[in-house]
Amino acid sequence: MPNLPFFTDEHVMFQDSVDRFVEAFCSREYVRQKDIEKQYPYEAYEKLAEQGYFGLCVPEAYGGVGADIIYRTILQEGLSRYGFDMGAVYGLTCWGIDTVLHFGTQAQRDHYIPKALSGELRFSVSMTEPNAGSDLTRISLSAKDAGDHYVLNGQKVFASAAAAKNNVIVLAVRTRPAQGKRHDGLTIMLVPNDVPGLELRKMRTLSRNMSGTYECFYTDVKIPKENVVGEVHEGWKVLGAFLVQERIGGAAMYVGNAATAVRDAVRYATERVQFGQPIGGFQVIKHALADAATDIEAARLLTYHAAWLASRGSDALKEAAMAKLFASEAGMRATTLGMQVLGGYAQLAEYDMERFWRDAKQNLVSAGTSQIQKNIIAKAIGL
Repeated sequence: MPNLPFFTDEHVMFQDSVDRFVEAFCSREYVRQKDIEKQYPYEAYEKLAEQGYFGLCVPEAYGGVGADIIYRTILQEGLSRYGFDMGAVYGLTCWGIDTVLHFGTQAQRDHYIPKALSGELRFSVSMTEPNAGSDLTRISLSAKDAGDHYVLNGQKVFASAAAAKNNVIVLAVRTRPAQGKRHDGLTIMLVPNDVPGLELRKMRTLSRNMSGTYECFYTDVKIPKENVVGEVHEGWKVLGAFLVQERIGGAAMYVGNAATAVRDAVRYATERVQFGQPIGGFQVIKHALADAATDIEAARLLTYHAAWLASRGSDALKEAAMAKLFASEAGMRATTLGMQVLGGYAQLAEYDMERFWRDAKQNLVSAGTSQIQKNIIAKAIGL
């Protein structure tokens, strides 16, 4: 990762430490094998906790470092160097930590934060339903008030990492029909993934092999009222609070993965000889790779500009959406080009490009589709 004008000397030092960490514990070979075997990266996750990375943006009062979001962005880009999934499992737990820190009760913070920072407990997020994807106002998984607890019934889909060990799902449910505004009546709850009545079924998806993607079936699941995060019926406030951070983190991960795809394609183009010369000497490939490299640098600058704005407390909704949009699309272009440059070898797992491409394809629709980002940007510029 290059030095950027947004970085202080401390950011640069942190970047160097992330580079060393990734090569030691999230190496190309490690990520490749976990993807092939479709195994959650528990070993690397434990190292993240040992390094204190889950407390990066957590106040010192709760055992964290109190760093700004630029540090987390640097880490998420680095973790995704060899696979988006590695950065994703980190980001999911960070989302849960942020949610509890900013909306949880003191008892929830005291219970969950230390365990999450130590790696004893991890978080995942579950919002999407069969009929509520981009439009989360249509969430219908019901939570009926039953005195000291709620009874949950319904289904979620595309829940990343929901079945990981010692995982708590940050779940969006409907506690009453919408009254007036469509997003009224939603509530956020913390649901252990081993609670009775919850069935998790792994979905066969194109990517996310390490974290896994799940259907979640809730049948008369009892959740204590003390597991509600934020105000009852006001879950939309919780859902919207960290969208900027999610999009910045996602964009950083797209950049980290796509940058590796471009480097791999450039290296192959300099080594592969056809028609008497390296294929990188042909203008058609040379210019295509130049475009891809330019795309990645532009995406990186958009991402860190949004992170810099957020670190100063400025509104970065538009910039985060722009970063997410451009970085995901740039990643798709770069990895598709990589597949073409490597030719038949791109189909082989040991060359990694097919994994990069699979992740990039998923990134166009996860965490808000490209079309949703364009809607956000259009509104922000006055349309």
